[in-house]
Amino acid sequence: MSYAMTRRKASLNHHGLFRVEGDCIRPHAFSYMELADLHSDYQVDNLAKVDDRLEGKGVRLRKLLEIAGPHYQARFLQVESEDGKFRHTVPLHEVGRTGVIVYQKGGKPLEREDGGPARLIVPFWPDKCANVKGLGKLRILIEEPGDDTQTGPEAKA
Repeated sequence: MSYAMTRRKASLNHHGLFRVEGDCIRPHAFSYMELADLHSDYQVDNLAKVDDRLEGKGVRLRKLLEIAGPHYQARFLQVESEDGKFRHTVPLHEVGRTGVIVYQKGGKPLEREDGGPARLIVPFWPDKCANVKGLGKLRILIEEPGDDTQTGPEAKA
């Protein structure tokens, strides 16, 4: 199968919490159950161990990127809110190593008022715009797009 055939946008038949798409082999929409079922090596059971201001449970971003299979030349990760009002691009390999997708709090799915249904946090990353509440898409990219946006006060990172 050629790379051009695999670069297609994710045409997903089921709804997930968020999608991983772009320059990757296996675009995928991740559901709450898929995140919860990932191996314990990739789970962060207590987010307070990562950042004492956080609580809940998450999964390591590096595993989700591994599942999607980034193109070998991919260098960027564009993070977009589910409402499309916020979009920010970060270095793929640096953020991919430390990023965590928060999906649970108090043993239940993450509520919208807590940044749910999924939230990206990047501990110790200097640019807080990489921490996105209401995560909608993670777009793996070979080239930096230059179209980051933040519109209105409701688009919070």
